[in-house]
Amino acid sequence: MNDHEAIGRRIAHFRKARGMTQVALAQQASISLSLLRKVEQESREATPVLIAAVAKPLAVDVTTLTGQPYDLSGPHRDAIHELIPSVRRVLNYWDVPPDLETPPRSAAEILADARAVAHLRQADRNVQALAQVPALLMEMTAAIHATATASEKERLFDAVATVLHPTMSILHATGYDDLATIVADRIAWTSAQWGSPLAVGLAAHTRTSSMLRQGTYDVGLRLIDSARTVLDAEPTRDVPTLRMIGSLHLRSADLSARAGSAAGASAHISEARGIAEHLRVETDHLWRNLAFGPTNTGFHDVATAIELGDGPRALTLARDLRIPDGFPPTRTGHHFMDIARAYLWQGRHDQALASLQRARELAPQQTRHHPTTREVLRMLVRAHRHANKPLARFNAWIGAGG
Repeated sequence: MNDHEAIGRRIAHFRKARGMTQVALAQQASISLSLLRKVEQESREATPVLIAAVAKPLAVDVTTLTGQPYDLSGPHRDAIHELIPSVRRVLNYWDVPPDLETPPRSAAEILADARAVAHLRQADRNVQALAQVPALLMEMTAAIHATATASEKERLFDAVATVLHPTMSILHATGYDDLATIVADRIAWTSAQWGSPLAVGLAAHTRTSSMLRQGTYDVGLRLIDSARTVLDAEPTRDVPTLRMIGSLHLRSADLSARAGSAAGASAHISEARGIAEHLRVETDHLWRNLAFGPTNTGFHDVATAIELGDGPRALTLARDLRIPDGFPPTRTGHHFMDIARAYLWQGRHDQALASLQRARELAPQQTRHHPTTREVLRMLVRAHRHANKPLARFNAWIGAGG
């Protein structure tokens, strides 16, 4: 199988290899038999919820079914794959300080570079961001082991969290889930060393990224609830604390929607919206690299409607959403990938393609690597019996041919 094999075909391949019938797989995955048949026949796109549901009884990773990482070889080989071995090696340096040719710089200088990496990720400059990570993590680790003062260590742990969160995000986005899980563990270790309640929130948010992909929604919800309890116990609910609580409610909304709980998703969106309206500002969360405010709450409201299969409501919400200038391209781009699915379901194929094109304009690296792009594109190609030049050009950009 290659990068461009339909996810439905992959599901069918592994189902047959396991000697399972469609009825058995649908029962074990708790999904509709008719939906499974449509996905295997490539007449319906494979959603993240369905992929996670069937991966467990098929005893395969989610990325095995999506075909990630994409573009590992051939004429469309992506430059980001060249950086993965260095990232993998540097993650071994944690408890033992590395030997550097020169002493590490000050915590302030290291933190400034870490924030630059976070901003590169928000701008969808993933290759440039990841290229800086190995040397920066080596220097951070050496500095932490060499520093004696508590204030310097705190700034260094700040820097570590700042660079690890976008690193994990890039790894998930490009299909390196094994490495992303290691990074999530490193963030949890950093949070424990730091002891900040905000770091506890970040660690929980980070860990649940893989839970969203793997379908362990109930565990993710319990973890987020535990982190919010820690933050709620803070004697002063300052702005950073409220922003983190809001971000955790948005993550709970995502988890609830994928678990099929419309009431749970709605309740968490409502809580997040209340906090966002109280703060009245958009924020990139600095080192936490988590956008929280009215716009991102609106994005999640749209996304949860889509995860719950309510395309008309999602499009209504998206129509009324006003996106401010300068909002992080990765978040806005992901929003347009989401609504492409809703347009597809409504048979509005031109708008679905236009949404994918807008996502590409905003965040090309993210859009190219995301399974949703390929699944929606495959459905659009299937639906168009006649030549469609914009669709053919987009298909060629992905690397699936004209």
